[in-house]
Amino acid sequence: MPRYHLNLFNSADTYDEDGREFEDLAAAKDEAIRSSRDLMAEHVKAGEPIDLGHYIEVADDEGKVLATIDFRELITITDSRATAV
Repeated sequence: MPRYHLNLFNSADTYDEDGREFEDLAAAKDEAIRSSRDLMAEHVKAGEPIDLGHYIEVADDEGKVLATIDFRELITITDSRATAV
């Protein structure tokens, strides 16, 4: 199985030195999405702001970036009171 690295870019950039094996790029992207949402949820639980500029890069074992998962693309915020007539 191929090895992918999920590098987190936020206030403390973290490079995934070891990486993990995933079946394919889609599976690695799914894990990056889950991890991103988990991080955002922890911020919400702690009453901390979510920086929508943060992201995770999915890279192959040679360091080539294959996908970028932007936090801003993973959540939708609505306000039903603002749209009520």
